[in-house]
Order: sequence, then structure tokens, then C-alpha cells
Amino acid sequence: MLTELWSFRGRYRILHLTWFAFFLSFVVWFNLAPLATSLKADFGLETSQIRTIAICNVALTVPARIIIGMLLDKYGPRITYSLLLMYAAIPCIGFALAQNFSQLVISRLALSIVGAGFVIGIRMVAEWFPPKEIGLAEGIYGGWGNFGSAASAFTLPTVAAVLTFGAGEILNWRLSIALTGIIAALYGAFYFFNVQDTPPGKVYKKPKRATGLEVTTQKDFIFLILMNLPLTGVLC
Repeated sequence: MLTELWSFRGRYRILHLTWFAFFLSFVVWFNLAPLATSLKADFGLETSQIRTIAICNVALTVPARIIIGMLLDKYGPRITYSLLLMYAAIPCIGFALAQNFSQLVISRLALSIVGAGFVIGIRMVAEWFPPKEIGLAEGIYGGWGNFGSAASAFTLPTVAAVLTFGAGEILNWRLSIALTGIIAALYGAFYFFNVQDTPPGKVYKKPKRATGLEVTTQKDFIFLILMNLPLTGVLC
């Protein structure tokens, strides 16, 4: 597999295109932290308000992953990943255009859904790779995809500084964040037209009825609530 990994053909092409989709989703999801100082200075926010926005950034991610899983079962990874990446532009631009704290919170809540993209690629990679290669393939997908968080921290302050054009002391965080969403949306369209859910000759198996993950059964739902009580208490 390692010798064929760089061929960018067949299933390896799907792997590379999919980990990059995950990479971009994490660049978008983590685009707040490296620009938080500029955001705080621009709005005159308190530290507690920045923390609130940061909490909003993950608030809907867990329930979104359940919903994304249901959509994934029904429509397949190609459509689901493409739509999620294109959706990312909406909260990014909304956050970039925000004029008050409430708008920042609402747009960040909407953006937290983008963090659910991880589950989509897991299914896509599993469809394309045999059992003997699936571990390495998923590792490449997860490793390079997660690197999007680091890439966001490394690059966005520089991008914001360049986009400021020396016009002021506060970095142009607005255009920088909007740009991440626009790039994600463009790649979402590219992804839609350049991948397939399964290899040629293999049929994508959809359940007869799209249902939630096992955690949404009554027993596991109660267990999930109990398990999240400590976290909820901390956030409150």
C-alpha cells in the first residue's frame, strides 16, 4: 500500500481527496482560536465572552455527528461531505460580518456543526479499502485531517496580517475567517464532482430506514445524558 499511496489513482485518490476534505473542515472549525485576540480587541470583549464563544464552537458538534450519521446512511458520503463543506461558508461569513456579541454566538453555534465532518470520511474510506488496509487508510485520513487544526493556528494569523495591508493594529480576522469558509465551499463542490461513494461494481448499502446511532435508543440515550452531566455542570 505504501508504494501505491502516492499514485493518486483509484482508492488512493479517494483517500487523498477525503482526508483533505476533513482537513478543511478542521481548518474552519478551529479558525477562532488563532484570531481570538484580534476579535477580542475589535469588539472590546471580556475574557468570559471569548470563553462563551469558544464553548459555542463545540456546543452542537456531538448532536450534529448523530444527525450527520443519519444523513450519511441515507445519502452517502459524497453528497453529505460536499454539502457540509459548502454549508461551512454560511456560518463563516456570518461570523465575519457579525456586529455584536449575540451575532458572534449564533454564527459560532451554527459553525460548530462543521466539526461533525469526521464521521463522513470514516465511512468513505471504509467503502474503498479492504480490511487488510483499512487501519492504515483510516490512520492517514484521521492524521492528516486532524492536522487542519494545527494548520489553522499556523496560517490564519499570517493570512489575517497580510489581508490587513498595514491599515491598522488589529488583524483582519473577518476576511481571514470568511476566506476559510469560501475555500471549504469551493472544495465541497469539487469533491462532489470528483469522488464516488463506492468502487466500480460495488453498491452503496443504505438502510431501509435512516435511523439514529445506537446511542439514541432509550437505554443508551439515558446513559449518554448521565455521562454528559459533569460536562454540562462545568459549562453552566
